[in-house]
Amino acid sequence: MGLFSLTGTGLARTRVCLIVVPSFLLFGYNQSNMGGVLNYPSFIRHFPEINTSTTTGNVQATNAKTQGTVVAIYTIGCLIGSLGITQVGNRLGRRKSLIIAAVIAAIGQIIQSSSFSLGQLVVGRVISGIGNGGVNAVVPVWQSECTAPKSRGKNVVIIGIFIASGVAAAGWVNVGFSFINTSEVAWRFPLAVPVVFTLMIMSFTPFFPESPRWLISKGRLAEAHEVMRKLSRDDTNEEVIRAEINNISSLLQQTSQSERGFIDLLKPGPQRLLYRMCLAIGINFCAQMTGANVISYYGSTIFKESLGLGEKKAALLNAGVLTWKIVAATSAYLTVDRYGRKPLFISAGLGMGLSMAGLAGSVWAIDHRDTFGASVAATFFLFSFMAFFPLGFLGANFLYSAEIAPQDLRIHLAAIGTATHWLFNFVIAEISPIALVTIRWKYYIVYAVVGVGVAVLVYFLFPETNCRSLEEMDELFSDPDHWWQVPGYARGLRMGSGETDNSPAKTSVVHVEKV
Repeated sequence: MGLFSLTGTGLARTRVCLIVVPSFLLFGYNQSNMGGVLNYPSFIRHFPEINTSTTTGNVQATNAKTQGTVVAIYTIGCLIGSLGITQVGNRLGRRKSLIIAAVIAAIGQIIQSSSFSLGQLVVGRVISGIGNGGVNAVVPVWQSECTAPKSRGKNVVIIGIFIASGVAAAGWVNVGFSFINTSEVAWRFPLAVPVVFTLMIMSFTPFFPESPRWLISKGRLAEAHEVMRKLSRDDTNEEVIRAEINNISSLLQQTSQSERGFIDLLKPGPQRLLYRMCLAIGINFCAQMTGANVISYYGSTIFKESLGLGEKKAALLNAGVLTWKIVAATSAYLTVDRYGRKPLFISAGLGMGLSMAGLAGSVWAIDHRDTFGASVAATFFLFSFMAFFPLGFLGANFLYSAEIAPQDLRIHLAAIGTATHWLFNFVIAEISPIALVTIRWKYYIVYAVVGVGVAVLVYFLFPETNCRSLEEMDELFSDPDHWWQVPGYARGLRMGSGETDNSPAKTSVVHVEKV
């Protein structure tokens, strides 16, 4: 059932290399590849309607709006894909839904890279977004459902490193092709690169085992037992595996007397599904509205137009910032299971807010004095921002959305979180070209305020989920008398035990899907 009969850690690492890596290289690459080709002469020649580099006045303003829409329309496709994949994911399983999403993404990339009109480019970006949104919604759920509580954060947050690698790869590909930017190859090849990632996903997914929790939800207990045996360590005994299956089955029976869907997330009840949905929406709102994708989408434009640098230097510095993002992303991987989710969210919010405040001040100085020192300071704050963003919001947000959900609604809640991510991604991509031209340094103040606000919001409203099994989450949300008591109740729980400091000891099931 598993690839080459691998089990335990070997199977988990192979799944990461062959499925998780290409899935989130695809995510990251598509975040920034379009921004790098917008100013190429060969691209402008085909799509003069979105030319802002050689136009001025009203024409530039009109083209900036069109450019923002063309760049942002991809995220609307991602939003549609992340929500639409839920029915497929629950009906056909994680593997089949992932393959379907990858096929759609590949079709979209082919249409984009072969475009000869703006309409064709837009259609390609929407289709590509639908596929990519589906991939992003399914993979974190599949990964979290095949991972033990104490290492779940590390094994899901590692996607942040791959997202950052994809973003950086796009930056360096664009740097390389900037030397032949009068040729059509300079923009067609970068837009076609993601097809490689989708082919990897389609080719290798069938060789990996299905989510054991999904199999149990469909009554396929024998298959689930076999999968959990493959996911566990070799020294895990059969009784522990059977106990785990019985525990998951029991919880599914309690929550799935009738098939539930999106509408159930709005209903009041002891499981506090509405509160959980608000948390999934909130954490992904925070991830977007701190301004990270202003830099990912329009980094070259910021260096060129806000900081006044030349095109080659702007491209190199932008690629440098995006490469630094990879190094910074390792911080979350090393700390998410040691310190928990909340400390990372709070630290990232404060760091990003202060960095954006510094960037606003530096760009103001450039506008009023045009000093070399101000340009250096602005560059420093861009790198500083990218040190903090991956710490909390380059993977941990998707992890949080998946792990706070009950089993039968996990794909729904993860999809809502991902859809929120793409909705506000669209907002950022749409308004940024206009804001960077019109309000300039004031635009960064907005993100400075949001960043600090994120830290406050997370501290008071978000419960810690570290080291708790996916099944224990129901207890975490249901036990307190009121929803606003959940964060405090989580602080009082002993990690992984399901007990408060003052509660009597309870027997807990050992989780075996260790990776």
